[in-house]
Amino acid sequence: VDGRPLPPGSVSAAVRAGIGLAPEERKAQGLLMLESVVRNVSVSSLARFSRGGWLDRARERAAAHRSTRELSLRPDDPSVPVRTLSGGNQQKVVLARWLLRGCKVLLLDEPTRGVDVGARAELYALIRRLADDGVAVLLVSSEVPEVLGLADRVLVLREGRVVHTAPARELDEHRVLDLVMEGSPSR
Repeated sequence: VDGRPLPPGSVSAAVRAGIGLAPEERKAQGLLMLESVVRNVSVSSLARFSRGGWLDRARERAAAHRSTRELSLRPDDPSVPVRTLSGGNQQKVVLARWLLRGCKVLLLDEPTRGVDVGARAELYALIRRLADDGVAVLLVSSEVPEVLGLADRVLVLREGRVVHTAPARELDEHRVLDLVMEGSPSR
């Protein structure tokens, strides 16, 4: 990140360097389901709101609210439990967490899984905006049209290895699927 290597396997070093993750299993791995939107957004940035061992909850809430408002979270109430939100709004909470932290690199693993069509369109626009704002977005998706519609460059992996790299504009869904299936046992 920024030309500096990261130690392999160090989550804390990755977060300090500006890498954020929106995991595929957001309910189990990305959210504190029993907590409020505020707590979920601020959890990776608590040091910003602490002084002398005390948490400034008003500053925490204001910063979380700014982040969620920027993403058009509905409802516009950061005190609600995150478990009461739709899948698309839960995903926005995960993204707001990393935006509050000021991430330079955002890893999105199946970002629209479990999200309705309307929320997908909002998430696509948000992902494009983040990239336009200079955030490096790494998108992992089994939805080939999603990848081709959002990515500048596509890496096709098979069994954990990169088998093809190309600009997205040079690929179509059939070519990507052919690349994925080449060499599979059924062929």
